[in-house]
Amino acid sequence: MSYGMSEAGELILRASKELKDRKLIIRTWGNISARLSSDLIMITPSGRDYDTMKVEDLVVVNMSGKYEGDTAPSSETGVHLAAYNARPDVNFVIHTHQPYASALSILGSDIRLGDRVSPSVKKLVGPGIFCAEYGPNGSKKINKAVADCLREHGESNHVLMRNHGALCLGRDYQNAFDVAYTLEALSHKVFDYYCEDVIPLTEQIHRYMDEHSADPNTRKPSVDEADEIRVVQSVPEEIEGTADHVGQWILHARTPYILELSRRDSTIKAYLDDFAQIAGASIRCVSTGADRRTVIKAMGDTNAVFSENNGAYCTGTTYDEALCVAEVLEKGCMAAYLGMIRGVKPIGFIDAFMDRNNYIKKYSKLKDGSDI
Repeated sequence: MSYGMSEAGELILRASKELKDRKLIIRTWGNISARLSSDLIMITPSGRDYDTMKVEDLVVVNMSGKYEGDTAPSSETGVHLAAYNARPDVNFVIHTHQPYASALSILGSDIRLGDRVSPSVKKLVGPGIFCAEYGPNGSKKINKAVADCLREHGESNHVLMRNHGALCLGRDYQNAFDVAYTLEALSHKVFDYYCEDVIPLTEQIHRYMDEHSADPNTRKPSVDEADEIRVVQSVPEEIEGTADHVGQWILHARTPYILELSRRDSTIKAYLDDFAQIAGASIRCVSTGADRRTVIKAMGDTNAVFSENNGAYCTGTTYDEALCVAEVLEKGCMAAYLGMIRGVKPIGFIDAFMDRNNYIKKYSKLKDGSDI
């Protein structure tokens, strides 16, 4: 089956809301498409905020990637086309940055699903968790890597994009989301298995609760309280030499993985490309109690800095931007945590630098958010 123009548009808008509500993406870092015919798809545009996006903003693209009009399609249209070309049965595709699947993508390897996974789950997701080779965002390299992975694993309804996220395929809207949710649940279990010899997240949260309980004899904070991001400053101070990107908002993030990585008292490099883009190619660490000038200096041209044993400071020109940095940093720290355990190297310096540089240049023209 394929969708009519009107139905496809309505479903894509609905999907954009569901992706945000279910935390499968942060802001608009993801994209959605629907098949219109054997030769046409409809896809989200580049540079549109999902909260204000309308049906008329969506772009119709043919299987060669050509489109009409002034609105450009998502920069990752190529991976969607790879899915539709490889799988005639697929009619809805969503690209997510879901946390656990994204974390597993840094391993760059396929993961077999054993006998404990039910046949129905394997039928939905695929016989394993499969990963395409690394390629820069929107590049011919990543398009080819996804196409190759789908050809090699014809029964799979997903592809992990190394150091990036996941592509989830469905015969329709609901099927694509079922794949995404099930893939995330499986990825969560695999993640915990890979981390069981060190400090699982549950123990990190319990330790955080123990350390920050108002009265250990009477109560412990809830998990929501452990996920603390608080405003440090909302009015800029005049500091000579402050980088332009350091704006009015500085948030102190003490979420579980940020807090855990701050205990390493070392520079953390990017394992996910959205970490490089939004936070920085590498994030330094300052001593606990460092003054604001020291924090800003250590931040340099990034948007975050770790505080030893005390989380991280994240900055942005608006509260929303600073919060986005904190959320992406937490997800990136989750991936870095796994990478350090498994002996996986972070993204190469040049690729991370280019991710950051390209994002800043593009974002300077798209203050209302971008579709990357």
